[in-house]
Amino acid sequence: MPANLPPPYLKADERYRAARTPEEKIAALEEMIRLIPKHKGTDRLQGDLKARLAKLRRVPQQKAGTRSAHLVVHEGAGQVALVGPPNAGKSTLVDALTHAEPVVADYPFSTREPQPGMMAFEDVAIQLVDLPPVSREHVEPWVFDLIRRADLLWVVLEAATALEEWETIRELLEAKRIRIHPAGSASPGADGPEFWIPALLLVTGLDRPAGQENLEAFRELVDEAWPPLGLAAPEGRGLEPLRKRTFDALGIIRVYTKEPGKEPDLEKPFTLPHGATVEDLARRIHKEVLAQLQFAKLWGPGVFDGQRVQVDHVLVEGNVVELHH
Repeated sequence: MPANLPPPYLKADERYRAARTPEEKIAALEEMIRLIPKHKGTDRLQGDLKARLAKLRRVPQQKAGTRSAHLVVHEGAGQVALVGPPNAGKSTLVDALTHAEPVVADYPFSTREPQPGMMAFEDVAIQLVDLPPVSREHVEPWVFDLIRRADLLWVVLEAATALEEWETIRELLEAKRIRIHPAGSASPGADGPEFWIPALLLVTGLDRPAGQENLEAFRELVDEAWPPLGLAAPEGRGLEPLRKRTFDALGIIRVYTKEPGKEPDLEKPFTLPHGATVEDLARRIHKEVLAQLQFAKLWGPGVFDGQRVQVDHVLVEGNVVELHH
């Protein structure tokens, strides 16, 4: 069976071949594994990619202070990296949305190390990673490695300086071959070794004088493909829509499992990328489950209750799946 590899996968493969650091190679391999079509024609290639990734992850971390010491292991339904200038409110957002305790201060460059925390959205957790600021004055080199590895970026700007900082952030990222596109849109997949990453545009400071007016002015000037979400984290304003938009932007679905004759487990969903199949779910659960899988029964959207489907059936948000062997 031919592999029929899609163009975004081939671009990720180019980035892997052009990578100069282990972190860049890991980021490219993770993207290739996400993008590769899941069918028998790619089984061997999938195994090779996972073996290469496992080998890179087994490399011992270098001494403290080097790039690899700052890597943040992916957890939850997806990893979101917060990118923004000094004093944009990134740490305040992480503090408001997670149980992490970032340094929140009114002076610049208070965040010096990556600070992960888990944000709840309904019945799933999404990992947020607060990063040191990105500015023309100074950027820690390892920050760009973590940006490349993220599933999604939050570009966080303060309302009063949003337009200027928006242009600066994009320029600094592009100088490191990192390009962003609006979350929910297809990656442009331009030629070359660039990393294309989906992003949401966030504007903080709506609780400050003229904050709302500054947001409206920025909204008029920015490309309509980038609708900014206004936030006032100290007041909790905009945080619930942000959770929902982030989940949608990750391009994932929730599916639930049940055993024959028992009620489904509706508290701990599996999260899978859009387009995932019954076979992908079995693979996520355990390789032995996958090896024994013959068919499945489904409940929920797109099927009638208890409908029998084959292993290549594409799942949708909210399906309940009963695996049979």
